[in-house]
Amino acid sequence: MKTADVRAAFLAYFEKRAHRVVSSDSLIPSTDPTLLFTSAGMVQFKPNFENPDKSPFKRAASCQKCLRTSDIDRVGHTLRHLTFFEMLGNFSFGDYFKKDAIEWGWEFLTVTIGLPKDRFYASVHNSDDEAFNLWKSYLPEDRIIKLGDDTNFWTMGPTGPCGPCSEILWDRGPEWGCGKPGCGVGCDCDRYLEVWNLVFTQFNRGADGKLTPLPRKNIDTGMGLERLSLLVQGVASPFGTDAFQTIFRALGKIIDREIPREKNEPGEAAPDKAAFRRIADHSRAITFMICDGILPSNEGRGYVLRRLLRQAVRAGKTLGVQEPFVYKLTGAVVDDIQEAYPEVRQRRETIATVVKMEEEKFLETLDTGTRQLEQLVEGAKKRGQTTLPGKEIFQLYDTFGFPFELTREMTEGMGFTVDEDGFKKAQAQAVELARQAWKGSGAQDVGRYRDWKSKVGVSSVFRGYDSLTVQTKIARPMFLKEGDKWVETSSLKAGQEGELALSETPFYAEGGGQVGDQGVLESAHGKARILDTRAPVEGLTVNRVQILSGVLSADDSVKAEVDAESRASTMRHHTATHLLHKALRQVLGLHVTQSGSLVAPDRLRFDFTHYAALSQEERQRVEDLVNEQILKNVSVHVHQVSIKEAQKAGAMALFGEKYGDQVRAVMVSDEDWQRAPEAWSLELCGGTHVNATGQIGFFKILSETAISAGVRRIEAVAGKAAVQAVRRMEYQLSTAAEVLHTTPAEIQTRIDRILQQEKDLEKEIRSLKSSALRSKFDDIAKSSQTVGCIRFISQRMDGIDDKQLREIADRLRDSGNLDLVVIASVKEEKVSFVISVSKTAVERGLNAGSLARELASLLQGSGGGRPDFAQGGGKNLAALENALGQVGNFVKKLTVKSSK
Repeated sequence: MKTADVRAAFLAYFEKRAHRVVSSDSLIPSTDPTLLFTSAGMVQFKPNFENPDKSPFKRAASCQKCLRTSDIDRVGHTLRHLTFFEMLGNFSFGDYFKKDAIEWGWEFLTVTIGLPKDRFYASVHNSDDEAFNLWKSYLPEDRIIKLGDDTNFWTMGPTGPCGPCSEILWDRGPEWGCGKPGCGVGCDCDRYLEVWNLVFTQFNRGADGKLTPLPRKNIDTGMGLERLSLLVQGVASPFGTDAFQTIFRALGKIIDREIPREKNEPGEAAPDKAAFRRIADHSRAITFMICDGILPSNEGRGYVLRRLLRQAVRAGKTLGVQEPFVYKLTGAVVDDIQEAYPEVRQRRETIATVVKMEEEKFLETLDTGTRQLEQLVEGAKKRGQTTLPGKEIFQLYDTFGFPFELTREMTEGMGFTVDEDGFKKAQAQAVELARQAWKGSGAQDVGRYRDWKSKVGVSSVFRGYDSLTVQTKIARPMFLKEGDKWVETSSLKAGQEGELALSETPFYAEGGGQVGDQGVLESAHGKARILDTRAPVEGLTVNRVQILSGVLSADDSVKAEVDAESRASTMRHHTATHLLHKALRQVLGLHVTQSGSLVAPDRLRFDFTHYAALSQEERQRVEDLVNEQILKNVSVHVHQVSIKEAQKAGAMALFGEKYGDQVRAVMVSDEDWQRAPEAWSLELCGGTHVNATGQIGFFKILSETAISAGVRRIEAVAGKAAVQAVRRMEYQLSTAAEVLHTTPAEIQTRIDRILQQEKDLEKEIRSLKSSALRSKFDDIAKSSQTVGCIRFISQRMDGIDDKQLREIADRLRDSGNLDLVVIASVKEEKVSFVISVSKTAVERGLNAGSLARELASLLQGSGGGRPDFAQGGGKNLAALENALGQVGNFVKKLTVKSSK
């Protein structure tokens, strides 16, 4: 039974038992912005658990993409740990409870899947006699184990909903045990494998620690798909299942050897096997993280992605892989899992492009990290120490991604040890800082809005697709802003600012990049300006208001009217964004995918994955393609279809967005839905759009820039905003022409002439500077030093450009009969240097490229080149004199190394 079959069987089993099968949420949690990642199936159902009476369904089942980072360093070495995995789960929101959860769990495993009954155990909380007695219908009492709070009681925190849980475990046999006295269910060894955890949420814990029974009890279960598959397929670990074999075959081709399938036997992983496992796991995690809109960075989710990718690259190095390779494995992940998650197929090229760029960058930093470690060792030697400080080792790991294990191996070979406790302490502090960075990202506000939503009781119904004016009612309660606080109230008076919700609303809430609507509210007693519209929690549309006159009160009947001109401008920009997306994919390639956007009345901003700046020709071609569609006045249709229909038609979906069973597809085409795959643009989108592209009027790109590695940003305007932008350009051109005493038509000729004059003057100045410097060559040569048989100079000569530096270095080397010349210059707060080495010195082992990298590391920069010539630079001006003073030591080290 393959993993895909197990997944399908689970969902089908619970669908037959009246469960709503809900699609996986993104790895970026949609229901809780305070969480770094979705780490369990229940995360997306938090609102359902918190208010089961308002849940749109009482039973649910899902297969959820999950990411857990707590055991990253154990992945590959153990038989159990993964970072990315799929969690099967069935949930009850105030409906069925323990009896059905236990019965269905047992039936699914032993009947539907067909696993032997005599291998199973169950654990229950030592106070949960109800669950113990229910299990007696399926297992003998000696295989029902009572355990304590540490393993069998689930909580959301120190207070709130909680309850006992029951784990279903599989006995792998005594050969898998640890051999310690008392080894049994609850032991941390590999014998008793936790398969399924059934959580019975039946209490509320108060601030005093007292447990109060909940009026509506819930069921929350979780079972790792990969772990269940290993039992079904009879292998030792998830890595032996079919879910990983496509990746292993791809990896085998890269390292030119077959990776043997894991057998069903215990034992520690050999180094190579651990590397295979880690690469495979991290490749899956990386693929899904990027697919869900996470990109490499130095903080938050992006930092975790970067760390996983770097660990995979380092594991590849232990297997002899020196070139980027993980990007190839992401394709294998897509091939294996695209039927279950079609979105990875759409983003295949984007994922590979982002990974390859990050790999290339990291491989460069590994060389830098090695040099940094050598400097730490040299520093310890000078201090007479044999242990490297843990804090410095962590900085090496954190900044350069240099693995602790590799640091330990390299330093031990040099006769040094590392402060492992200090390293772990610094690492723990960094983790805590990262967690703190995610606290306060909306936790209190989200809680307030959830409470508000529960008081409102009904979802805000959006009418704004069809009408800009709606007669509606203000929901109870409202909120008044007092300083930094929000105070619940039943009315708002003239001059006050507050927040309110409407039972029906024409105002579009900020989402999908589109800004929230503005407008007015008017009742018989007062009038307010709508400043902004948001949907902070699902089902609640919040209007930020300023009361212009009179009083607005809860339950008032009001006329809600959207600012028509602002909405029309926003619609033009939103449809233009869709056209821009398609044009970029046509001009640059299918790897281009939206990674963020802003759609406002005055402009649009579009972030997309691409590895290089657009040329002038590419930019013009993109602009022309968009305007061609505008001139054709192509129809813009909106279709409500199932997610499967949309995916089959090839509709583009946004990074990180969660879609339900029914989606809104925006199609730019004069054909109907039957020919949707042929549409010029087809995207899933909840925003507002024009009826035909001709209503956009005109499209103009204002700028194109980089915002991070592999991500570019276009800022553009459409409609009236585009006309205004062109007029500003015309004014600027006319003003420039006037200043240059020419006409707009002749301005380029005039600029060319001025630039040529500037070049001639610069050339003359350089010639004069060179003449002045040549007169000093003899004096400079007299300052030479000698190390061994190498005669060299290292000089600082500020205000000289790179071209002159090279010329001076070569001339000094030849005229002064020198083996090595190092010249550095500070210009505009940056250090530049060149290194010139004679042919004879190169033969003696001196290498300009190696020396450039040594100098650059001291200057916090980069450098490199050929053995006879190299250059580089840095930003640490304060370290320049010391760096030049170290040239002699570097020369000695390089020549001594060569002589060996």
